[in-house]
Amino acid sequence: MIKKKNNVLVMNIIFFVVVLLVVFIVGIFVIRKTTTLTAEAQEVSDEVPPEILNVNIKDILATSSVITWETNEMADSLINFGLDKDYGIVRDPRSDKMYHKIILEDLMPNMTYYFRITSSDSEGNQGISSDYSFVTPQEEIQEIPKEILLPEELEGDKLIEKIIEVVKSISTEETLEIIQKEVQQRAEEVVTPPTVILDVADVEVGTDYAVIPWGTDKISNSMVALAAESDYNPDLEDPYTWKVGEPNELVLEHIVRVDGLKPATVYHFQVSSQSELGLTGRSKDRTFKTKSILPEIYAIRLSKIEEESATIKWSTNVPCSSIIEYTNLNTNQTKLEGNSSFITIHTIQLTGLTFDTYYSFIIKVESEEGEKAESNPITFITTRDEYPPVIAKVNTESTIYPGSDNKIQTIASWETDEAAQCQLFYHQGLVLIDEPSFLPKKEDFATKHVNVITNFVPSAVYKFWIVCNDEAENEARSEDFTMLTPSQEESIIDIIIKNFESSFGWVKKIKVGG
Repeated sequence: MIKKKNNVLVMNIIFFVVVLLVVFIVGIFVIRKTTTLTAEAQEVSDEVPPEILNVNIKDILATSSVITWETNEMADSLINFGLDKDYGIVRDPRSDKMYHKIILEDLMPNMTYYFRITSSDSEGNQGISSDYSFVTPQEEIQEIPKEILLPEELEGDKLIEKIIEVVKSISTEETLEIIQKEVQQRAEEVVTPPTVILDVADVEVGTDYAVIPWGTDKISNSMVALAAESDYNPDLEDPYTWKVGEPNELVLEHIVRVDGLKPATVYHFQVSSQSELGLTGRSKDRTFKTKSILPEIYAIRLSKIEEESATIKWSTNVPCSSIIEYTNLNTNQTKLEGNSSFITIHTIQLTGLTFDTYYSFIIKVESEEGEKAESNPITFITTRDEYPPVIAKVNTESTIYPGSDNKIQTIASWETDEAAQCQLFYHQGLVLIDEPSFLPKKEDFATKHVNVITNFVPSAVYKFWIVCNDEAENEARSEDFTMLTPSQEESIIDIIIKNFESSFGWVKKIKVGG
């Protein structure tokens, strides 16, 4: 019984050992198979090199530069670079990053550098970028040390002592060049006159004034020299006729107002600014033109309205030519009547009008400078003429003929405000005794009249008057005028005989000129 139990136990042990062996063998097979698959998978992944992305060049200085990039897997960092495409190498061998940064140092300023990026993963798969380039800037200008700058508040001997002290402290050629430039700049600022900045477009002009602004680079006074174009002489050392400004006020922004100018006149001018050291900056000769006075129409009046005409009078503040534009309000027909003379007192007669008709007119004027103005419309109606002519500007001028016949010639002239026929009446003495004498009545209708009288005697008083009538038979009589004819002058022979008569009474018996 015991032997049988022992046999069963042995069989169980053998079975257990066999099972363990089978499990062990199967486990080894599975492990080997898994390792093989993993190795194959890894061999497939390692065949792809890292991809280089987002290459960036920054912080480019004269002697260094920073280059960054990214990869899609862990990789190392390497840059080939040089002044040509025979690249040198800068490398970070650690393949433990996907963001890469390499600083290129000891570069030369103002040079073109070429570079190419290489990144390798842990298995040696290598990614290579395209070629890039950048240019280093000029070498940075070294800031001037504060201890060698000349203090601006020093003057005279103290300034000279400071300069000597600074020069003795110079130890390098570079520092000497910096000081030389600084001293030259300061000297130029001191010994050069102010720079004048003038724009003619900024000049403000009116009819009788101008406002002239300009700027300077250092404080200085403000003066303007001027001359009207008719007085400007560029051949003279000083071609200008007068100056205005602020000689004692030192500023950077200048403005001078010039008053008392003539309208519509071209002026030459030059601005000047004198610095504290007496150095003067001047502009070139410039010009501006004052504005014209705008014409104004005033005192418009219809001095006479007739059946077929109308006389219009007005005044302007400056000499102007003029046109009247008038319209028949029944037919809307428009006509023009004008005067091209430049005058200030205007009279225009409109003729060929229709009786008992409304008309509207506008006065248009233009000055010698081309400035224009016009009146508001004015309306009138033609009517029957019931007003006589107005007689004005009566004048006489007498001339004595030499000789013994005592003849006087008198010219009488006058005007009427409308076309008229006139006749002159006269008599000798202040009181009319008989019928007055008269000159023939002229047949022509006119506004200016002249009569010549040849039968007046010397040294006599005459009274005369004028009678005029217009085409509508309206008659006007002037006031009475008086005149004294001149005395006849004595001839040389008369004077000699008169002297003899005063000395020798018998000479009176001699008849001269008989």
